[in-house]
Amino acid sequence: MSSKVEDSGRKRGGVKVQLLWLLCRSIAIMPYWVQYYVIMEFLYFVLRYLLRYRRRLIMRQLSGSFPEKSSREIKTICNRYYRTLAEMFVNTMVLAGMSVEEQRRRLVIDESRPLNLAADDMRNVVVLTSHFGIWEYASLAYNHMPKYKYIVAYHELKNRAWDDLYYRLRCHSEVIPVASGNFMRFYMNNKEGIDSKPLLLGLIADQNAPGYKGCRWYDFLNRKTVFFEGGEALALKYGLPVYYFELNRVRRGYYCGHFVPIYDGREEVERGEITARYVAELERTIRQKPEMWMWSHKRWKYAPDPVTGEAVYNRQGY
Repeated sequence: MSSKVEDSGRKRGGVKVQLLWLLCRSIAIMPYWVQYYVIMEFLYFVLRYLLRYRRRLIMRQLSGSFPEKSSREIKTICNRYYRTLAEMFVNTMVLAGMSVEEQRRRLVIDESRPLNLAADDMRNVVVLTSHFGIWEYASLAYNHMPKYKYIVAYHELKNRAWDDLYYRLRCHSEVIPVASGNFMRFYMNNKEGIDSKPLLLGLIADQNAPGYKGCRWYDFLNRKTVFFEGGEALALKYGLPVYYFELNRVRRGYYCGHFVPIYDGREEVERGEITARYVAELERTIRQKPEMWMWSHKRWKYAPDPVTGEAVYNRQGY
């Protein structure tokens, strides 16, 4: 691996990290039926019935996003979401013991809709994904497309032990996790490629973006919403193609993904257009399977001021 790669040399360790890793490894070696029909169902029971984890927030955000749905339909989506959340916990833990062969089975790429625009001319490419399904599996696409070196942006966690654990879970032979704050600098230092391979720049673009002066507002799930525009900025500055990576759940722990082209790297577009196309694709995905999106995070912390249009803190958080 190139000596210019900065995050790959990050030292990991500590007792807490090792204990968490041991827990994940223990679950990873268990039979599938134990993982997904015992542990997952237990987590579902705890989240839904015992903790009622962030239920008010989930219900409030669902009701605001789907005003056309009845209260009964909203409750059904909420209850299904708890099962999705339980599955995400198990999916993440089993990464600790997943072989390459199992990775290929866990995420299958739809070959009828390949990412081939950039592969043909060996250009770097931006791939925008979201907190839909098990987003941690998106990087497993490297097993199906070995032409690329995968650079995956992540938001550092405040708890160092958990941050170290997730970093370890995300590292694969062709995947380099890079903290989002260092992502642009990392790309500038490695834009010619790593190990003679072009870069696939993976960004989870539906993070909770902060409101800032002059921010753009996008129509998303019945609200004006702020989105991070880093992927668009990279694409416009360096002429990079942009794809939306959509994940669909096949069964518990198994997914199929495909790439939706949203920008070819050459088209003349207005600022905000690339992000708007991503937002439209994301909303289409969520409306098809609303229980698969991450509703337990505060998604709408900011709203536009009705007079000035500037971002103001939304006290209700939705």
